[in-house]
Amino acid sequence: MLAPTAVFSARSPGELPLTFPSEVWEAMSTEYRAACESAQALLDAFGSDRRLALRDARRRTAMGLDEALRGLEVLKGMDLIDVEPSESGPSISLRARPEGHVRITGLDGKARWVFIARPLDEPDVAVSDLN
Repeated sequence: MLAPTAVFSARSPGELPLTFPSEVWEAMSTEYRAACESAQALLDAFGSDRRLALRDARRRTAMGLDEALRGLEVLKGMDLIDVEPSESGPSISLRARPEGHVRITGLDGKARWVFIARPLDEPDVAVSDLN
């Protein structure tokens, strides 16, 4: 069996996973925080790759299957990845990277957060559809 490959995070020290602001992070359950940590580790595992087999991502992160699946669930929910079947097991394609969260205040006075992600491929949008 191959040893796990070292994965270095692009995050700054003290920066929370997936660019979550501390206000949002602190309101999360411990279980969801752990899933977000797994999701961030999986993102970091891509490095410069855009597609990875699940088994390669797990090897690079030294994650167990359950932990990796919880991380994938978070990434899929944020529309950052696509997961596709292949003959050798699931394959993960990176669609976008998290860029930040923007705090907005609604008409009701309640604060909400909008997640911003930068797609790896520029979307094909007709000029007439732009505002």
